[in-house]
Amino acid sequence: MTKPLPFTNEEMSRVFDTNLIEYAKSQGFDVVRADRKSYRVKDYGGLFLFPKGYHHFSETDSGNIVGFAKKYQGFTFIEAVEHILNSKAYANTIPVVVEHEMKRGELVLPIKNEDSSKVKKYLIEDRCLDKDIVEELILQGKIYSAVSEFKGATFTNCAFVSYDNNNNPKYCALRGLGKSNFRQDVRNSDKTYGFLLNGTGTRVFIFESPIDAISHATQTKLNDMNYQDDYRISEGCLSDKALSRFLESNPKVTEVVFCFDNDLNGKNHEGKPHNHGQEFAKKCASKYMDKGYKVFIHTPTRKDFNADLQFIQKSVVKKLREAEMTPRNDKKGEVKTYER
Repeated sequence: MTKPLPFTNEEMSRVFDTNLIEYAKSQGFDVVRADRKSYRVKDYGGLFLFPKGYHHFSETDSGNIVGFAKKYQGFTFIEAVEHILNSKAYANTIPVVVEHEMKRGELVLPIKNEDSSKVKKYLIEDRCLDKDIVEELILQGKIYSAVSEFKGATFTNCAFVSYDNNNNPKYCALRGLGKSNFRQDVRNSDKTYGFLLNGTGTRVFIFESPIDAISHATQTKLNDMNYQDDYRISEGCLSDKALSRFLESNPKVTEVVFCFDNDLNGKNHEGKPHNHGQEFAKKCASKYMDKGYKVFIHTPTRKDFNADLQFIQKSVVKKLREAEMTPRNDKKGEVKTYER
């Protein structure tokens, strides 16, 4: 099947020979060098640019320069080509083969390390997540210690797994431990299956990451409320695809709360301030309100709900430590001692 397009072969060659990194810079995207061959786009999650294409590790999405212009600049195909060429389409046309959507392969989970102590330490101590919630998710197989190999070296990462209704794994996100910035979705992951914390009620909270979802559950528990009353879903990025699938199979859910990041320092491709998380939350709120759902937006005070949780937990620890060394007078009021 062919479709005529108003560009010559020479023009299309010029488009695909254009260096995407240089093009992005010329369009005002804030890019920084990641390694010898790639650049990272600031404030766009895991978006990396290469001379001949891009890859978004958070969304497992990739493409060429035309795909980049369509997705991140909002152009149609013809508008994208015209913009890259810096000229209008010519009148003559040529047949172009229409690309067919590739079928997704089978998801193969990384090797499991039965010793989950490092993952527990990272989530409970570093990320301040509730110990019981983390251990329950490990028992459910939704979190585990994954062993990965790269260039002869072995790494331990935290794996977050999503399942379908038949308990088949459909999506797996890997996150580095400690101060590592490693983030990667396992090949053939399907993001329409979100990382789910089960609930029993009629309300679902939507987050960008599994850690934020668990952070919110932790805060709920700290406030002496039952976090299992509500569902929580992580999209793994700024999306509503997992929510859409979830609602289809959970008709009893009538309330949706969008809990996306508060990107106070975010900028659009023109360099202007743009709160990506909250702007997308507004867009989703309007969409699902039109569908008949009761909709709310829950904005974190800081960047995300884990940042809020860490601030709260560390503030409590700091106050307790200060209280331990607070001087007081003994009964006679003569000798100063210290509370322990």
